[in-house]
Parts: sequence; structure tokens; C-alpha cells
Amino acid sequence: MIRLLCNVFLLASVASAHSQQDLLDRYMYEQQAAEEQNQDEEGHVGSETLLPSFTAASQHFSVEVGGDITFPCQVKNQGSHVLMFKHALPNGEHRMLFVGNMALKPSKRLIKSGNSFTLRGVRRSHAGKYVCRIETSPAIELIHTLDVQYPATVRRVSPAVQQVVQGSSVTLECQADGNPPAAISWSRQQGHLPSGAQAVEGLSLTLEGVDRHVEGTYVCTASNGVGQPSATTMAIEVQYPPDVITEEAILHTGEGDEASLTCVVHGRPTPTITWTKEDNPVILDSHVSYHHSLHRHTLTISTVSQNDFGDYSCTAKNALGSIKKTLRLTGVPKVPRITSSPAGADRTSYTIAWRTESHTPIVMYRLQYRIFMGYPHDQSENQWSVSLHSAQATGRGSSGPEQYMSHTLQGLHPSTDYELTVAVENKFGWSARSEVFRFYTKKAGKSSAISASQLIVFLLAVFSSLTAHCL
Repeated sequence: MIRLLCNVFLLASVASAHSQQDLLDRYMYEQQAAEEQNQDEEGHVGSETLLPSFTAASQHFSVEVGGDITFPCQVKNQGSHVLMFKHALPNGEHRMLFVGNMALKPSKRLIKSGNSFTLRGVRRSHAGKYVCRIETSPAIELIHTLDVQYPATVRRVSPAVQQVVQGSSVTLECQADGNPPAAISWSRQQGHLPSGAQAVEGLSLTLEGVDRHVEGTYVCTASNGVGQPSATTMAIEVQYPPDVITEEAILHTGEGDEASLTCVVHGRPTPTITWTKEDNPVILDSHVSYHHSLHRHTLTISTVSQNDFGDYSCTAKNALGSIKKTLRLTGVPKVPRITSSPAGADRTSYTIAWRTESHTPIVMYRLQYRIFMGYPHDQSENQWSVSLHSAQATGRGSSGPEQYMSHTLQGLHPSTDYELTVAVENKFGWSARSEVFRFYTKKAGKSSAISASQLIVFLLAVFSSLTAHCL
């Protein structure tokens, strides 16, 4: 038997990796046949000799990378038969690991204990089938399967940054590896996806009809329940014509104040910004300055004079288009806001109160009112009553540019609905009319007042009663 093992070891050391298994199998078969023939001649083996058989059952093992696994190869009636253990790789290659107690490729990872083989620190390359084999005639085998599970990894297929033109579509794609197979989900670093969903699953993410609001960094995450999820990112940049938003289309100010006209500009490629006044380029100096921060572009006039009033335009332009927005710098008052209650306290009069913003004193105001006929009457046939009033002749209060004013309308009808507008004027001109305001007068009722004659009669009666009582 010792000679047999030595011959096997010698053969294994000189055989090539490709033909090692075939040579070993053939050699063991020939040696086993020779032993059986010798035993028959010596009378040690009879016709009823029991052949070896595996008592362990074939198993399918799943283990995570780095774990340990034990392959059972227990044999009944082994006798002098040699147990071999080999690895059948997924590509069809066979690697002999043990012949009897001899490791053909010594390794600290694979240890034989009895007829069991323990593999420690499992790697991905260890996946495949493991065969316990005894060379009888015919040979017997017990096959175990090892499935090595490992965490998901992900890589992007699409470029790290994609630039697309507004209105077109864009697809983000990534690939994942892992065992078990990984599930892929998509999310967005800046919040929800353009669809409104927090996340969606799939190998790719397609966005149709993109605009600047889909810009951002998108995250592809792969997870299979083993270890930690893996993620990669891709960014979308949308090229689009300039878009301009004005913070205040009409800026009310006064002489001597500082005024800032601001345009919020978006666009890719980054637009260039130009400022004009009445279609003439704005000259920047100590009086007028320009600065910008990210998307905010501001023209600042340090000390406003009457010559500074007028229409200013900011024009944004890039390779995909241009746009112009106009801002008005004016000294006229803001539109008045009516603050009084719609419920009148008197039957034939009503006091209207309002406030406005003006950096110079209000000099005049204009009231327009008429009876409100209600729907579906045509109000165009009902003429407005218009009256002009000097602001000096009415009570008013002020707090900075805030102006508080009031006026009492006389000669109204009791229990009647009215509608009214008001406009105010300072030295730079008239404000726009206020929104239409509706109010109503108090209902007419029976008078509860006591006339003078009735009061005299009442007092005389009381006096007489008291005199008679005293006497």
C-alpha cells in the first residue's frame, strides 16, 4: 500500500495540470484491479465481499465569502480503498486535492479530518462541485455543490456626466455583479426623482423631455442582501436657453434712496448679461454698480435722482437663445390697499380707509364708486361716480413711506351694495387703481328717537308725580 501511495505521489508531481486527473484515474484503476486479483488468488476475498459505499448524501452548500464549509465523505466498508477528493470547476477543469491523507497541493485553507474536508476562508474561486471518489470497479462518487455568495458591486455604464439639450431624452445605465444576483434601484441626491417617486428599480433610468429641473446627481444602488449595498453616481446637465425672473417688475423708490434691480438668470451654457435703460447701455460708475452671485444679477443705484427713473432691461444670452426682461424704477406711489370693513356703520354714509406706499407725500386721491347691481347684471351700463380730493384736506397718518388715508362718502342709499376703487398721486404721478372693493350701507329701521315735545310732556308728568307725593 505504501508503494502504491508513493507511485501516485510521483505520478502527480510530474503530470501536467491538464492530464493529471486522467493519469491518476487510470493508475488507480489498474492498481485496484491488480489488488483484487491478488486477493482472489489468496482466498481473502470471496464472492460475497461487500464493496465500499458512501453513507453521506450529496449536498448543496451556500456560504458567504470568508466563511467556512465542511464536505462530508463518510464511507462504509472502505477497507483498503483510497478516498480521493477533487474540485470540479465551473469551466470543466478538475483539480485533484487529496489522495488518501496526502494533499497534492498543500493548503492551510483545506484540511482533512477523517473522511471530511473543511475549507476555511472561502473565496469566490472556490465555487463549483467537490467530488469524493473511490476507485472500485466501477468507481463510486459523491458530489457536493458549493455556491459562494458575495456582496453586490456596481459600475456605471453611462458616462459620469451627460450633457443633453432641453426637450430631448437621456438614459442612465449601470451594471451589477453579486451572488445572489443584485437588485438595482435609482434615486436622486437632491431629493425625489422627476416622476415624484423616491426611488425606482431597473437596470436603467430614462428621462423624457428633460428641462433644467431634472438636473442633478443620480445614484445607482445595487443590493443582494450580502454585505453592504454598492452605489455609483451619474450626473445630468441640461443645456437650455436663458430663463429670467424679475424679483420686482416695478420698484417704487424715492429721491436719495438706494435702489437695487435684480434679475434671476438660469441657462446653460452660462448666459452673458447686459443692462440697458431705454435701450441705451447702462454706464457703470460710482453712481451705478453691477454685481452677481450665482444666478442673481443686480444693478444698484446708490443715490436715486429723478433722472434715474425709467425702464431698465436685463438681457441674457447664450448659444441656445436670448431673453430680455424689463424692470421699472419709479417714484409714483404703490397701488393703494383698502383696509376698511365692507360692513358700513351708517345708512347714508360710509368711511373708506386705505394705505399706500409713497416715498414722497400724497397730494391728491381719486375715488370711483357705484351701486353694485349684482350678478348677472351688466355693470358696464352702471356709470361710476368719480371725485378728486386734495390729500391736504383729509386726515392721514404716515410711517416712513407708508401712507394711511380715509374719506367719508355721503348721500348713499340705505341697505345698498356699492363697489369702489381708489388711486393716489404724488409729485411723480398717479398710482394704478386699487382692486375693486365692495361694501354695503346699514339697513333703514324705525326711529327710536324722542322728539322735544314728547320729552317736555314726559318731564312734566314726572314732576307732577313727585310734587303730589311730597305733599
